[in-house]
Amino acid sequence: MKEYLKQKFILIGLFVAFYFVIEIIAFLWIDFRFLPKSFIIDLVFILFISSFILIIPSKKWGMIYMSTWLLFVNALFVTNANTFSGYFELFTFEQFKLLGEATDILNLDYISIRAFVDFLLITIVYIFSLKYINKKFLSGETIVNKKIYLHSLFLFLIVILSLTTTLSTKSLDPFGEYSEDVTLPALKRDALERYGFLAYYYKEVDLLYFKDEPFPQYDIPHKDSDQSEYFGLLEGYNIFTIMIESGESYAVHPLLTPNLYRMTNKGFDFINHYSENKTNVSEIIGMIGHYPPHSFDTTNYQYVFEDSLPSILSDTYETAYFHDNYSIFYSRGDILKMLGFENLYFHGEIFPETPRWEWDGNLTLDSDTASAMTDIMFQTDDPFYYFWTSLLTHGPYNEGQDNIQKFEDLGYYNLIEIAEGRGDWENPLKEYSQEDQERMLYYQAAMMDFDRGLGILIDALKEEGRYDDTIFVLYGDHAAYYHNFNRKIHSIEGEDAQFYDMDIYSSFYSIYNQRLSDAYLENHASTTMTKFVSPYTIVPTLMDLLGITYNQNLMLGNSIFADMEHVFYSNKTTTFFTDTLYSVNGYDIVYQKEYVGDHYLEEFRYQTDIMIDRLQMINEYYLNTRIEIEN
Repeated sequence: MKEYLKQKFILIGLFVAFYFVIEIIAFLWIDFRFLPKSFIIDLVFILFISSFILIIPSKKWGMIYMSTWLLFVNALFVTNANTFSGYFELFTFEQFKLLGEATDILNLDYISIRAFVDFLLITIVYIFSLKYINKKFLSGETIVNKKIYLHSLFLFLIVILSLTTTLSTKSLDPFGEYSEDVTLPALKRDALERYGFLAYYYKEVDLLYFKDEPFPQYDIPHKDSDQSEYFGLLEGYNIFTIMIESGESYAVHPLLTPNLYRMTNKGFDFINHYSENKTNVSEIIGMIGHYPPHSFDTTNYQYVFEDSLPSILSDTYETAYFHDNYSIFYSRGDILKMLGFENLYFHGEIFPETPRWEWDGNLTLDSDTASAMTDIMFQTDDPFYYFWTSLLTHGPYNEGQDNIQKFEDLGYYNLIEIAEGRGDWENPLKEYSQEDQERMLYYQAAMMDFDRGLGILIDALKEEGRYDDTIFVLYGDHAAYYHNFNRKIHSIEGEDAQFYDMDIYSSFYSIYNQRLSDAYLENHASTTMTKFVSPYTIVPTLMDLLGITYNQNLMLGNSIFADMEHVFYSNKTTTFFTDTLYSVNGYDIVYQKEYVGDHYLEEFRYQTDIMIDRLQMINEYYLNTRIEIEN
């Protein structure tokens, strides 16, 4: 018995030692503290996992069991290291839903060779350590008779029962806090740093896949929305929302993008707009004003969106969505139908005779898409709500030879050269390599083509007599991150780049309607807005202008005309920030760009408290009201 337990405890000790080595390396890599904040929870989970070796009689299979778990933890490290290095994002099991899309748009620029080297080094050192310990201390197979095994089984049951009781004791902190924590989906970064790898991922899987009983509250209390002085000013107006893929303000220019320039000059130009989410998340935020911490699973569930903008408008408006991609990408066909759009136009509907593009840089020109859209718009005489997600500026840049030739033929590069010669345009990446400068030229040309497409749509609206009574909302889903553009633009790439450098999340946002601008300028000097905003303000602003009241508890933002300070929540990084403060949990400030007074800090924490409560209510609502689809 003594020899048997000695063997097991040596293997447990080796497992615990290497687990902490991996976790420490992972934590330092993703900018965490040295060890989890609730270290005791992490330790209990390690002991829980490793204690199963007590009932594995074979030394060989005991080694395999421990090695498998260490390989899993090491794989979690290398996966998190890669997602964080490239996107400042942490891995979650929910991301398995996006494997198809991820392989389509995989960018090798973000693969960290160093992370894989660390992974291999840890694995090699572990194998050699295991061989050495086996030869030095575990030579030979211990004979396990019935008596020894029964004693070991009894010890195992005592250990497991003690650990399980400890973990589930709600009155004992921090275990009670961990047991009752349902905010983990919304605060993933904070939760991972608090609980450690094993405890965090167990909790995530439990909440994601095994939480069958109802959450404490999934009814969303109604809170009347605030009304600005412009409430109902544009009642009955058309809405044309355009999400510009990777749209950035530095590509807006009077000569190169005249339509965008006019809209930002005559309309509302939000120079402090920030967004950091995946394209589909930013898209849905622009339609319903929120996105739950748990992603929608439209493969297995049906959702009801009674308060989405397309659903609210569908009775009196013609509602349509346009995007040149397959409907199965991000499950858009399913989710947008549930959101209330009457008409969905994907690649098959926009270009029925043409095979879809590939991820080789030769994406469809936005101007071609806009031309095709004019043939399928205006199906009725009703006012319309149109949503177009553009494509061309996605990236990669300067890799599509067909598009490069098209840009040449359309005169985009020649216009850039003219603007550069006049001295009113310079390459934002002029301090970087020739390759980066050429990529920026491609991006600028792609934005010029989008602007050409915008001009085609404007002409179609004018021809129909609908231009003046249309509200245009144009915003970027996120910054142009391909080839690290967003980091290079702000000169914070490489080791200097930190996830809390909020400048790298800035993107384009403009609202245009001449009547609205005229009304605003009666009391203000300019429509250039310096207040901090994000895509969460789109839906409440539109409802405000249309004169529609809504449940404020469903919104993570307010109308742009509200006096309230705004805080952005990123589903991607699960963090909160403004253009001045950055927090991982809404309270602890990890970065302060400049000094702010106590009042601003107090308001920031107040707003994040509200957002956390709303995120939780929204998350629980969708989880508990979804209807399982029978296959």
